[in-house]
Amino acid sequence: MAYKDIVPVGTTLIVAATSFALGVIFSNWPYDYSTLYSKILPTDKTFANSLQHYQTLGSSPLFIVHTFHAVLGIGFIGCFIKIYKPSEETKLFEYGTLFLYMVAVVVYLTNIRIGIQSAIARQWGDVDEKTGINVIAASQTMIVFVLVGVLVLQGGLYYANWENERALKKFYEDEAKEKAKKQEQQDKESGVDSAKASGSEVREKTSSGKKSIKKT
Repeated sequence: MAYKDIVPVGTTLIVAATSFALGVIFSNWPYDYSTLYSKILPTDKTFANSLQHYQTLGSSPLFIVHTFHAVLGIGFIGCFIKIYKPSEETKLFEYGTLFLYMVAVVVYLTNIRIGIQSAIARQWGDVDEKTGINVIAASQTMIVFVLVGVLVLQGGLYYANWENERALKKFYEDEAKEKAKKQEQQDKESGVDSAKASGSEVREKTSSGKKSIKKT
Protein backbone atom coordinates (compact mmCIF):
# COMPACT_ATOMS: atom_id res chain seq x y z
CA MET A 1 0.00 0.00 0.00
CA ALA A 2 1.43 3.35 -1.06
CA TYR A 3 1.64 6.32 1.30
CA LYS A 4 -0.85 8.30 -0.79
CA ASP A 5 -3.43 5.58 -0.10
CA ILE A 6 -3.08 6.12 3.68
CA VAL A 7 -3.37 9.93 3.55
CA PRO A 8 -7.21 9.88 3.30
CA VAL A 9 -7.25 7.75 6.47
CA GLY A 10 -5.32 10.51 8.26
CA THR A 11 -7.82 13.09 7.03
CA THR A 12 -10.71 10.97 8.29
CA LEU A 13 -9.13 10.58 11.73
CA ILE A 14 -8.51 14.33 12.04
CA VAL A 15 -12.01 15.32 10.96
CA ALA A 16 -13.64 12.65 13.15
CA ALA A 17 -11.69 13.61 16.29
CA THR A 18 -12.23 17.33 15.70
CA SER A 19 -15.96 16.89 15.13
CA PHE A 20 -16.25 14.74 18.26
CA ALA A 21 -14.50 17.41 20.35
CA LEU A 22 -16.78 20.11 18.94
CA GLY A 23 -19.78 17.95 19.85
CA VAL A 24 -18.56 17.63 23.45
CA ILE A 25 -18.12 21.40 23.70
CA PHE A 26 -21.54 21.95 22.15
CA SER A 27 -23.10 19.95 25.00
CA ASN A 28 -21.70 22.55 27.44
CA TRP A 29 -22.93 25.51 25.42
CA PRO A 30 -26.27 26.05 27.23
CA TYR A 31 -24.45 26.54 30.52
CA ASP A 32 -21.64 28.67 29.06
CA TYR A 33 -24.07 30.87 27.19
CA SER A 34 -26.12 31.57 30.30
CA THR A 35 -23.14 32.68 32.37
CA LEU A 36 -20.97 34.45 29.79
CA TYR A 37 -22.84 35.43 26.62
CA SER A 38 -26.47 35.99 27.54
CA LYS A 39 -27.78 39.56 27.43
CA ILE A 40 -29.67 38.77 30.62
CA LEU A 41 -27.49 39.31 33.66
CA PRO A 42 -26.64 35.86 35.09
CA THR A 43 -27.98 35.10 38.53
CA ASP A 44 -26.49 33.05 41.33
CA LYS A 45 -28.74 30.19 40.28
CA THR A 46 -27.33 30.36 36.74
CA PHE A 47 -23.80 29.99 38.05
CA ALA A 48 -24.94 27.25 40.43
CA ASN A 49 -26.39 25.28 37.50
CA SER A 50 -23.18 25.68 35.52
CA LEU A 51 -21.09 24.68 38.53
CA GLN A 52 -23.20 21.58 39.10
CA HIS A 53 -22.88 20.66 35.43
CA TYR A 54 -19.08 20.78 35.50
CA GLN A 55 -18.97 18.99 38.85
CA THR A 56 -21.05 16.20 37.35
CA LEU A 57 -18.82 16.15 34.27
CA GLY A 58 -15.68 15.99 36.40
CA SER A 59 -17.12 13.24 38.60
CA SER A 60 -17.86 10.98 35.63
CA PRO A 61 -16.26 7.52 35.60
CA LEU A 62 -12.65 7.59 34.41
CA PHE A 63 -13.35 5.49 31.33
CA ILE A 64 -15.54 8.33 29.99
CA VAL A 65 -12.71 10.82 30.41
CA HIS A 66 -10.20 8.37 28.93
CA THR A 67 -12.52 7.77 25.98
CA PHE A 68 -12.40 11.48 25.20
CA HIS A 69 -8.62 11.48 25.56
CA ALA A 70 -8.39 8.45 23.26
CA VAL A 71 -10.38 10.31 20.62
CA LEU A 72 -7.98 13.25 20.93
CA GLY A 73 -5.11 10.77 20.48
CA ILE A 74 -6.74 9.47 17.30
CA GLY A 75 -6.67 13.01 15.97
CA PHE A 76 -2.93 13.21 16.67
CA ILE A 77 -2.41 9.92 14.83
CA GLY A 78 -4.18 11.42 11.81
CA CYS A 79 -1.97 14.52 11.97
CA PHE A 80 1.21 12.44 12.19
CA ILE A 81 0.13 10.33 9.22
CA LYS A 82 -0.31 13.45 7.11
CA ILE A 83 2.96 15.14 8.10
CA TYR A 84 5.03 11.99 7.53
CA LYS A 85 5.66 12.74 3.85
CA PRO A 86 3.82 15.94 2.96
CA SER A 87 4.22 17.39 -0.51
CA GLU A 88 5.49 20.92 -1.03
CA GLU A 89 1.98 22.03 -1.97
CA THR A 90 0.29 20.59 1.15
CA LYS A 91 2.84 20.78 3.94
CA LEU A 92 1.70 24.21 5.18
CA PHE A 93 -1.85 22.89 5.46
CA GLU A 94 -0.66 19.81 7.36
CA TYR A 95 1.68 21.62 9.75
CA GLY A 96 -0.96 24.28 10.34
CA THR A 97 -3.49 21.59 11.19
CA LEU A 98 -1.14 19.98 13.71
CA PHE A 99 -0.35 23.36 15.30
CA LEU A 100 -4.01 24.32 15.73
CA TYR A 101 -4.90 20.87 17.04
CA MET A 102 -2.11 21.08 19.62
CA VAL A 103 -3.30 24.56 20.69
CA ALA A 104 -6.79 23.17 21.28
CA VAL A 105 -5.46 20.27 23.36
CA VAL A 106 -3.18 22.54 25.42
CA VAL A 107 -6.05 24.93 26.19
CA TYR A 108 -8.19 21.94 27.20
CA LEU A 109 -5.53 20.58 29.57
CA THR A 110 -4.50 23.90 31.12
CA ASN A 111 -7.85 25.70 31.36
CA ILE A 112 -10.79 23.35 31.05
CA ARG A 113 -9.43 20.23 32.70
CA ILE A 114 -7.96 22.17 35.62
CA GLY A 115 -11.09 24.34 35.77
CA ILE A 116 -13.31 21.27 36.15
CA GLN A 117 -11.08 19.96 38.93
CA SER A 118 -11.34 23.36 40.63
CA ALA A 119 -15.13 23.17 40.33
CA ILE A 120 -15.12 19.84 42.14
CA ALA A 121 -12.82 21.09 44.90
CA ARG A 122 -14.47 24.54 45.01
CA GLN A 123 -10.99 26.06 45.10
CA TRP A 124 -10.31 28.59 42.35
CA GLY A 125 -6.96 30.01 43.36
CA ASP A 126 -6.59 33.74 42.73
CA VAL A 127 -10.05 34.21 41.18
CA ASP A 128 -13.56 33.87 42.52
CA GLU A 129 -15.92 31.06 41.57
CA LYS A 130 -17.93 33.00 38.99
CA THR A 131 -14.78 34.14 37.21
CA GLY A 132 -13.45 30.59 37.22
CA ILE A 133 -16.64 29.28 35.64
CA ASN A 134 -16.47 31.96 32.96
CA VAL A 135 -12.82 31.09 32.28
CA ILE A 136 -13.97 27.56 31.46
CA ALA A 137 -16.64 28.97 29.14
CA ALA A 138 -14.25 31.37 27.41
CA SER A 139 -11.64 28.63 26.98
CA GLN A 140 -14.17 26.40 25.26
CA THR A 141 -15.06 29.22 22.89
CA MET A 142 -11.38 29.58 22.07
CA ILE A 143 -11.16 25.86 21.36
CA VAL A 144 -14.19 26.07 19.06
CA PHE A 145 -12.51 28.70 16.88
CA VAL A 146 -9.27 26.72 16.80
CA LEU A 147 -10.97 23.44 15.88
CA VAL A 148 -13.05 25.15 13.21
CA GLY A 149 -9.72 26.36 11.84
CA VAL A 150 -8.59 22.73 11.68
CA LEU A 151 -11.68 21.81 9.67
CA VAL A 152 -11.20 24.81 7.38
CA LEU A 153 -7.60 23.80 6.66
CA GLN A 154 -8.57 20.21 5.93
CA GLY A 155 -11.50 21.34 3.80
CA GLY A 156 -9.26 23.75 1.90
CA LEU A 157 -6.71 21.01 1.35
CA TYR A 158 -9.40 18.64 0.08
CA TYR A 159 -10.68 21.29 -2.34
CA ALA A 160 -7.15 22.09 -3.53
CA ASN A 161 -6.49 18.41 -4.25
CA TRP A 162 -9.84 18.03 -5.98
CA GLU A 163 -9.22 21.11 -8.12
CA ASN A 164 -5.72 19.89 -8.98
CA GLU A 165 -7.01 16.46 -10.03
CA ARG A 166 -9.75 18.08 -12.11
CA ALA A 167 -7.24 20.35 -13.85
CA LEU A 168 -4.89 17.42 -14.54
CA LYS A 169 -7.75 15.33 -15.90
CA LYS A 170 -8.81 18.15 -18.22
CA PHE A 171 -5.19 18.66 -19.31
CA TYR A 172 -4.76 14.98 -20.18
CA GLU A 173 -8.12 14.89 -21.98
CA ASP A 174 -7.20 17.95 -24.05
CA GLU A 175 -3.78 16.46 -24.76
CA ALA A 176 -5.38 13.19 -25.89
CA LYS A 177 -7.81 15.07 -28.14
CA GLU A 178 -4.94 17.06 -29.64
CA LYS A 179 -2.98 13.89 -30.34
CA ALA A 180 -6.03 12.27 -31.91
CA LYS A 181 -6.58 15.34 -34.08
CA LYS A 182 -2.96 15.34 -35.23
CA GLN A 183 -3.12 11.62 -35.94
CA GLU A 184 -6.29 12.10 -37.96
CA GLN A 185 -4.63 14.89 -39.93
CA GLN A 186 -1.60 12.70 -40.59
CA ASP A 187 -3.86 9.86 -41.73
CA LYS A 188 -5.62 12.21 -44.15
CA GLU A 189 -2.31 13.46 -45.52
CA SER A 190 -1.08 9.88 -45.88
CA GLY A 191 -4.29 9.00 -47.73
CA VAL A 192 -3.83 11.91 -50.15
CA ASP A 193 -0.21 10.92 -50.80
CA SER A 194 -1.27 7.32 -51.39
CA ALA A 195 -3.97 8.47 -53.81
CA LYS A 196 -1.47 10.62 -55.71
CA ALA A 197 0.98 7.73 -55.90
CA SER A 198 -1.75 5.38 -57.16
CA GLY A 199 -2.80 7.94 -59.77
CA SER A 200 0.78 8.27 -61.00
CA GLU A 201 1.09 4.50 -61.31
CA VAL A 202 -2.15 4.32 -63.29
CA ARG A 203 -1.01 7.07 -65.66
CA GLU A 204 2.34 5.34 -66.17
CA LYS A 205 0.64 2.04 -66.94
CA THR A 206 -1.76 3.76 -69.34
CA SER A 207 1.10 5.46 -71.15
CA SER A 208 2.99 2.18 -71.41
CA GLY A 209 -0.10 0.47 -72.81
CA LYS A 210 -0.57 3.15 -75.47
CA LYS A 211 3.07 2.88 -76.55
CA SER A 212 2.73 -0.90 -76.89
CA ILE A 213 -0.36 -0.52 -79.08
CA LYS A 214 1.39 1.98 -81.38
CA LYS A 215 4.36 -0.35 -81.86
CA THR A 216 2.00 -3.17 -82.78
